[in-house]
Amino acid sequence: MGIHEDARQGTLLGSKLADYIKSNPNIINEQDPEGGLTPLAAATVGGYTEVIKQLLKKGAKVEVLSRDGETPLLLAAWKLNNNRARIIQLLLKETPPDVVDTTCSAAENNTPLIFAVMKRDVESIRLLRRAGASETIPNKDGISAEEMAKNAKEEAEENEDRNEEEKAKAVIRALSPEMEKEGLAKITSMVVSFLNFVVAWVNNTAKGVVRLLYGLDPELDEDLNKALNGPEKPSKAKFVKNVDKFIKDTPLERFFKKKKTYIQELAQKGVELENDKSTPLGNKDLLPKTIKVSLHQQVIYCDDSSSMKREGRWESQKSLVDRITRVTTKILPKGEGVALRFINQDVDDSPNLTQEKITEILKPMKWAPNGNTEIGTYLKSKILEPMVYSKLEPKSFDKPLLISVITDGMPSVEADSVFADAILECGNKLEDAGYPRESVKFLVGQIGTGAQAAAFLERVRKNERIKDLVFCTSDQLDARLKEFRDNEWDLDRWLIETLFEPLKDREIKKDQ
Repeated sequence: MGIHEDARQGTLLGSKLADYIKSNPNIINEQDPEGGLTPLAAATVGGYTEVIKQLLKKGAKVEVLSRDGETPLLLAAWKLNNNRARIIQLLLKETPPDVVDTTCSAAENNTPLIFAVMKRDVESIRLLRRAGASETIPNKDGISAEEMAKNAKEEAEENEDRNEEEKAKAVIRALSPEMEKEGLAKITSMVVSFLNFVVAWVNNTAKGVVRLLYGLDPELDEDLNKALNGPEKPSKAKFVKNVDKFIKDTPLERFFKKKKTYIQELAQKGVELENDKSTPLGNKDLLPKTIKVSLHQQVIYCDDSSSMKREGRWESQKSLVDRITRVTTKILPKGEGVALRFINQDVDDSPNLTQEKITEILKPMKWAPNGNTEIGTYLKSKILEPMVYSKLEPKSFDKPLLISVITDGMPSVEADSVFADAILECGNKLEDAGYPRESVKFLVGQIGTGAQAAAFLERVRKNERIKDLVFCTSDQLDARLKEFRDNEWDLDRWLIETLFEPLKDREIKKDQ
């Protein structure tokens, strides 16, 4: 076999690739005399990610055309069905700006972006637009990516195909990054703002604590009250019915349709929290944050690798989990709780563990001997797949998630990128299914003094691809826990403020 056949078969790796280059340094960019593809183009069409990485590292040029004028980027968008976005991402890192839109007559002058729009590949569209791909360049038929997306939406509306309409809308948003960002912020904020309104309404009927929340957004409260109840002052039972009717066919329905009284019960407990003098969570400045944190399904994802035996890290993590559970379940309705997961060990996978159940699980547990830190791998398999992805197709994803990730080290066995890639994939899958990408947020914190853990968190913090989904706290969690050991009031305040950090950008400015 020659270099081109090895590229087609996915075997052009390591010493084999090095030997080809050693015998002929130019061969890495030469066209196949038979098929016309360059080695990089052949590997792209085959979908061989590792071959593409090694070819690029060895000097393969993404701007070198195959016989019919195709770039590898064009072929990726045109020919691939699996792993398309990942390969486009790899190629774009080495693609000059003036090559991003390169097309050819064999492709009917469809640009890579047009192909991505044809295939409704939102992640690839987003990658190409960020790389400067034009949405207005026409193909052979005079249709641009922008026009194609609008036509698809209009056709879906005409056919009253709700599913296709949602997909078309996601494509249009991905074509306009700024509009996409603004739109998602407003949608996600709608959920939280509506809860604030419900709490204000319950406060008002409870006579006495409306002052706590009414000042957050009086105009929103008044508008919602008129839209929801009209001139009447309904009973609580009538109010619940009104809420059901009001949220129908809105983004709110997706989160609350199977829990008709959830927000009302949560609101009532928020009212009661004012009288709980053992915690500051009912105070004027903290109650709105407590509510917004509690609106999310709490998932506590713990490190149980063997290094957790050092510096008392394991016991500190147990205490931290116990306290997070306590503050985040203060106002949850009966039957609601938190989810607990470990990297190496399996425990009760219920998403609604109570304080008592958490204590029962943690008390006998120890770190996993010889346990590794495959933090990204198990984030996907133990949390994202069962709690998010499995619910997207049947549209049963009914509550946004806040995942608190606690670790004392950097990933082992797996690459650093696996964790960030899992977070990015989560946002994109949500959006593809018609949910706001920020329906799942991540808080990442360090326990212990490990320099490698600090370095890993810093890389996560600086990762532009996931900065809209992740907040990395600069606090060393066990040190802060120790600091507040004798002051539970301040400990509750610190915890709720920390948990609220990833949700901050959900706020709507009053001038919007």
